[in-house]
Amino acid sequence: MPKEIEHEVQKAICQYLDLQRIFYFAVPNGGHRHIKVASKLKAEGVKAGIPDLCILKDGFAYFIEVKRPKTDNSPKGRVTKNQIEVFGKITDNGCKVEVAYSVSDVEEILRSWRIID
Repeated sequence: MPKEIEHEVQKAICQYLDLQRIFYFAVPNGGHRHIKVASKLKAEGVKAGIPDLCILKDGFAYFIEVKRPKTDNSPKGRVTKNQIEVFGKITDNGCKVEVAYSVSDVEEILRSWRIID
């Protein structure tokens, strides 16, 4: 159930980004895969810890990691140690990354990045 909540949040965020006419794409790194498929994807450059969404705007890349919000039945999602390391590499390369638990979080993030007014 918690993964379904995260899916619904990410889906709502994508709908919001579409309404704002912001160019983005998802990075589907998660999920359980057969070992052969996982090995093939790793050889093709898939890396653990990459944020869920990438936004491209005016020559810059911005990343959003979507986590499930706190509910009555589950705690809010947490960033993993691996994700923290990847986020550091992203920021070291001049890009921005944030964690969002809701559409309103994304709206606030986009304002802070000056992508929307």
